[in-house]
Amino acid sequence: MDPAPSLCYYRGGQTMSASISRPVQQPQRFGRLWWLPPGGQGNGIDDDAWAPILEVGAGIAVPLLGAFRAAGVPAYAASTQPALSRMAAPAYRIWVGASAYGRAEESLITVMPSLTGQPSGRAGDA
Repeated sequence: MDPAPSLCYYRGGQTMSASISRPVQQPQRFGRLWWLPPGGQGNGIDDDAWAPILEVGAGIAVPLLGAFRAAGVPAYAASTQPALSRMAAPAYRIWVGASAYGRAEESLITVMPSLTGQPSGRAGDA
């Protein structure tokens, strides 16, 4: 009986397997870690899809997650450095729920000046 032609190739008497790409059915069954790197921290609000929005220092990541939670924005932060790296100050990539990306941008405009100690610079602020 012949082997499945799409799974194996024969070359010089040796078998080589071929990778086959198939779409994932029901990706929501995998939950948050399907989209996001392990070892991070969320703000307790979940979403079906995630999008990176910015990278921040360690001192800003946790307060920013709290600000997103207060605004009803799903958010997640994970380190961008390998655990054993000591080359630079820790940085965290922030992801937000794709369904609330616009609200996340508005929240950043409002909260980042207070988290970084910078004046907001928004029109109408005096």
